[in-house]
Amino acid sequence: MNIKPHNRHLLVKMIEEEEEAKTGFLLPEDYERPKSEHVKVKVLDDSACSLPFGNYVIVPRHMIQEIEIGDTTFHLVQENYILASVE
Repeated sequence: MNIKPHNRHLLVKMIEEEEEAKTGFLLPEDYERPKSEHVKVKVLDDSACSLPFGNYVIVPRHMIQEIEIGDTTFHLVQENYILASVE
């Protein structure tokens, strides 16, 4: 299944963050390390953006919309939330 973004949205792929090395501190089992405010994503498709597909960009984490259709999860973000491109 595939979707086509519209209305200045980008279809993006979330880039998994690397786990940092273990430290000597004991933390509760359910502790989740705070996530950064911004995230690097890969542009898969767009509605009318000038970015080539495959580029990596930085966007605010809270602006990414997660859409689940059946067993597939898609991530969309509006074009105007791109803060920077990564080369």
